[in-house]
Amino acid sequence: MARHRVRGAETRSAERERWTAGLYEIWRRAEVSRRLDVLSGFIAMCVAGDDHARHRLAQLVAGADAALSASPPDLAVASEHLDELVRWADTEWADHPCRPVEARPDEADRQTRGYAKDLRHAALSAGVRDEMGRIELGLEVRFLALCRRPGLDCRTRQDIFYVAGRAAMALDLGHLEAAEREIRRMEQVGSVERRESRCG
Repeated sequence: MARHRVRGAETRSAERERWTAGLYEIWRRAEVSRRLDVLSGFIAMCVAGDDHARHRLAQLVAGADAALSASPPDLAVASEHLDELVRWADTEWADHPCRPVEARPDEADRQTRGYAKDLRHAALSAGVRDEMGRIELGLEVRFLALCRRPGLDCRTRQDIFYVAGRAAMALDLGHLEAAEREIRRMEQVGSVERRESRCG
């Protein structure tokens, strides 16, 4: 019996490691894709009348896209193409007033999260996406119901927002069990607040 429990724990641990590695790869792909889109758009504007430069840009972007779309993705090659775009922009348009600068960490994470969500959704089956939609709707309904509760103190409201954010991020990444677990936690936060209000 003990051996079965150990094997089960080892299996769950290996599954978590694979899942974490997969999420890390998706996040890195999303970061490269986000920066590639921003910088290539800027360079495209700058080289609009130069056929040779437009051809060079198209080759670099196509190379990066091919590397990101490969199975498995070749992040090293995609990053090399991105680095070439960065060097090009730094050399030619370092002082350009529209030269994109790297977003603040929180904004960069928000943007990358959007890209990661799209990448993750593309890898999911239609059935999983439907289940995700059901959970997402449940999260929204329960979150709004909790937030509209009269007499909600600031600390509890912050806790609800925090846990709801964790649930939303789990959904973005396709981890449905984690999302449902966070939704239950969110409801528990509201239940504790309601019990404390009655006691007061």
